[in-house]
Amino acid sequence: MRHFFTLTLLLTTLIVNAQEENSETPKKKFLFEGSVDAYHRTNLTAPNDADQIAPTTSFADTSGFSLGMANLIASYEKGKVGAVADLVFGPREEAASATVLNQLFAYYNVSENTKLTIGKFNTFLGYEVISPTGNFNYSTSYLFSNGPFSHTGLKADFTLSEDFSLMLGVFNQTDVTEFNPDGSYAVGAQLGYNNQFLNLLYDKAGLGFEIDYTGGFDASEGIFIGINAAYADNEGEGFYGVDI
Repeated sequence: MRHFFTLTLLLTTLIVNAQEENSETPKKKFLFEGSVDAYHRTNLTAPNDADQIAPTTSFADTSGFSLGMANLIASYEKGKVGAVADLVFGPREEAASATVLNQLFAYYNVSENTKLTIGKFNTFLGYEVISPTGNFNYSTSYLFSNGPFSHTGLKADFTLSEDFSLMLGVFNQTDVTEFNPDGSYAVGAQLGYNNQFLNLLYDKAGLGFEIDYTGGFDASEGIFIGINAAYADNEGEGFYGVDI
């Protein structure tokens, strides 16, 4: 058995922000931001051939100097409505999104406690996202690799109290995000309590059933231990695991 010890180094991350504000109101109306990244990965105790790099996940799998992704996000809000266009380019986009439209959705704040969102948005399961700037680690876990990346559909977010929140949604088949090819739908729900989240997704035609916990606890005043646990089953096939 060959053992591998690998090193992945994030080389570059650039964040660009620009905004346009209405002179009559201090609240931001238009926001433009983005990032670019590249990395270097090598085996320290094995050949550095492309097919020898291990372990593998959804991203950062190639050897030597490698490209990540360029990410451009434009958002606009006026009154109770708003929209977000999230564009991605590069190998990470090809592995996660299969289209330059990482996210494209509009939302309507029905009230202070209710928000409706329609379009394509990244998954609510787990604590990792496609953009590396939103993750604690540059590479991603096996749970993220096996779970859903994005959904296209309609969801409603409810603020039930100061501590409780609820999300209910109906989507196209998981990760089939540009249209509905077969008339099947997935349903999802998220119950939140004090930054602890229990997530449910049922997609009979695609992923199957998945239950996911995302949360953690404060180990000390300056240290937070994040925990993600998931179990998925699709007619006897699936996965389960815990990330800390």
